[in-house]
Amino acid sequence: MGGMTFVAILAALGRHHGEADPTLLQWIMAALSHILLGKLGFTELTVVIIIGIIILAMPAMIVISYLASTRRASPRPVEGAERLTHPE
Repeated sequence: MGGMTFVAILAALGRHHGEADPTLLQWIMAALSHILLGKLGFTELTVVIIIGIIILAMPAMIVISYLASTRRASPRPVEGAERLTHPE
């Protein structure tokens, strides 16, 4: 990883965190509530279901794309290959 050791990476992650700003979090929650619950008319359960589907869809898409790429990369038999390997 470009000369960085595992310990250096963990140390960098440990130093790069911040406390959540409660005022900002309250503003974000109020804005989302106003948009999702007020203007669009969603219920709280609908918002939870939508967010849950998004969270579950991300790893599912990664697995699907991995499986699709491994199937494309697998060698396919060539027509007429039997004739080349088994001489008459």
